[in-house]
Amino acid sequence: MNATRILMTVAFAGAMGVQSVAGQGAGIPGSVAFNSMRDGNPEIYVMNRDGSDPRRITESTANDMDPAISPDGRDIVFTSNNEIFRVDSVGAVAVNLTNNSAVDGWARWSPNGRQIVFHSNRDGNFEIYVMDADGLFPTRLTEYAGVDQYPDWSPNGREIVFRRDTDIYVLHLQTGETRRLTNAPPLNQMAVWSPNGRHIAFMSNRAGYLSVFRMDADGSNQINLTPKPDSETIWMSRAPSWSTDGRQIYFMGFRPWTGGDTEIFVMNADGTAPTRLTYSLGVDGSPHAR
Repeated sequence: MNATRILMTVAFAGAMGVQSVAGQGAGIPGSVAFNSMRDGNPEIYVMNRDGSDPRRITESTANDMDPAISPDGRDIVFTSNNEIFRVDSVGAVAVNLTNNSAVDGWARWSPNGRQIVFHSNRDGNFEIYVMDADGLFPTRLTEYAGVDQYPDWSPNGREIVFRRDTDIYVLHLQTGETRRLTNAPPLNQMAVWSPNGRHIAFMSNRAGYLSVFRMDADGSNQINLTPKPDSETIWMSRAPSWSTDGRQIYFMGFRPWTGGDTEIFVMNADGTAPTRLTYSLGVDGSPHAR
């Protein structure tokens, strides 16, 4: 695979000097990155946090998915055909950070922006890896016979939350110790820490459909934030992402009133006031706010 691809030259909110920059806190106007099929195949887009002004970042025949904006708002990592790429939000070239025959994906920035955690099956089964932000020095963090996927950093950078088999675990980076947070079959995954480190949002289908849950960081108080009304037949919510101030959670989902089309939503951190943000035909998914 070529190490670079030509992309559209697009600036997005968060890269500009008056927008979200490193070291500045919540309340600075920013963006939500997401993937969308609206132009025929999965591409990376960014939009304002209220869903306005969607802008296309990538232009490729590949499947560009699961973006994450860097802490300083200047770069985006994403998965393209099972490889991880990084693009400068105001540049025109995406750089391939991984280059092998394995499945690499779900890249997430460390809080200081110096490293990227991701999952890969390069050693035979899915494990959690970390690499420098330029793709150098990939290091395996887990060694487990089952499935380790969907990692995310704690805000203090000391722990990684991830899916192991069908439940959510936390890995302490210094000690290597893991602790289990969920025990609710059949599947729990896509966990993400709140900015203050007190809560974790995640996806679970324990209720019989895909839904966004929230729990305390120790695994207690697990609650369904997107319950399906008994009268509805089609309902899905997944891939949560916190707003930078921790007051809201973005997610992808479909409802009867979306015609079964998957769109981006945002809700308060307690599950109230869910609001639809996208209205395009084709899947809009994997929102990530910065």
